[in-house]
Amino acid sequence: MKYLLIIDMLPAYGLVCYLLVSICITLSFRWLAHACEDRRRLRFTVIALLVGSLSVALLVGCAYTIAMPYAQPDMVDFYRTYHPAAFVFLTGLFCVQSVFGVAAVQAPLNRHNA
Repeated sequence: MKYLLIIDMLPAYGLVCYLLVSICITLSFRWLAHACEDRRRLRFTVIALLVGSLSVALLVGCAYTIAMPYAQPDMVDFYRTYHPAAFVFLTGLFCVQSVFGVAAVQAPLNRHNA
């Protein structure tokens, strides 16, 4: 392994990118829950952010699967070993975002009932 090609690190970069996207979306849900009073607009925004997040997760999953065979041999073994864990990671992050999104939509309702 004389040099590290970008294709060698592309799956890892994709996972880190999605981690950052999910952190930003989760924080935006918390902010939206406090800032937005209109439930219809809030629900539309939450759904749009979740659809965008899902598309990024699918793109990262495809990039992981497509780039994996083209990496150097030692990296191919590494990525093949962690292939199932990568998809569990992506699914878990999306589920966390979904929970925060539902909580953000329910927050104005709970605030008005209190």
